[in-house]
Amino acid sequence: MNEVTGRFDLDSWEEEVYDEQDGVRLLRVRNTKTFEGGIQGVSEANLLQVLAHNGSVSYVGMERVHAKIDDREGDFVLRHTAYGNAGGGVAIIEVVADSAGGDLKGLKARMDIERSPEGEHTYVFDYEL
Repeated sequence: MNEVTGRFDLDSWEEEVYDEQDGVRLLRVRNTKTFEGGIQGVSEANLLQVLAHNGSVSYVGMERVHAKIDDREGDFVLRHTAYGNAGGGVAIIEVVADSAGGDLKGLKARMDIERSPEGEHTYVFDYEL
């Protein structure tokens, strides 16, 4: 496995509540990002998110990334599954099998994201090509 690290900016975040009952909200979210570091590129994600009681949250989503990794350029899709609450959480972010194209064809990878208290997002991307 190879590893690259870096950061990203959330360039846009658009959300729409499509259902709300008993204090639990269901949302559709679209966001765009710009990646820096080991991944250099842009992405667009579509997420389905639940904001539940006591600050619990969960989401699933797909994110199309167009980027350069180690001088190889192409596209791939990340699948997101995450949940959490005040006590912590879990996020699984992986490249969808057979979704990569261009010089990244055959990419297999997992991404871990951290958000600092100041709101900066960093990532670790473990991959095979």
